[in-house]
Amino acid sequence: MLVVVLSTVFTVLGLFGMGLVWFIGEDGTDVEPGWIVPMTIASICLLAVAPIGVGLAYLEVFGERVAVVVTEDSSGKSAPGTYQAVRVATVASGEDVGEMTYRSEHDLQVGDRLEALVDPRGWFLPDTMQSYPPLRNLGYGLTGAGLGLLLLMTVLRTRRDLRRYRLTGTRLP
Repeated sequence: MLVVVLSTVFTVLGLFGMGLVWFIGEDGTDVEPGWIVPMTIASICLLAVAPIGVGLAYLEVFGERVAVVVTEDSSGKSAPGTYQAVRVATVASGEDVGEMTYRSEHDLQVGDRLEALVDPRGWFLPDTMQSYPPLRNLGYGLTGAGLGLLLLMTVLRTRRDLRRYRLTGTRLP
């Protein structure tokens, strides 16, 4: 899960870098809706992924892998191989650590033992580090759309600046 940690860090750093590179020392034409709206959409797409990645990255670095026991099965009877929402508590102390989604080959029942990453500070819900396809696909889609739009706007802006430079000797109007 080092990939999750690194991708989250580079995404957050990239967003701040993108804003600095894009707006520092520019002219008034860069503050028009034709440039601002797509950059805002790209930023929102990339920032929307941060809550997903931050929790996983935090648990990967600081989480403790502990044995947990199912205390409540809120999803009821589930088919094998499906994701179930279950509330769990630690086996050692019986402390309730929250609800998590778990993919199992059998229907989980109250009393079943699992292993999970638990946040010692209680900031994030426990996680099994199993990938959850709908959430993963949403994250990939938003990231791809944000990066694609960012690339397109950067290419268009660079093209505009190069044309200005060839005509006037400066990239400013």
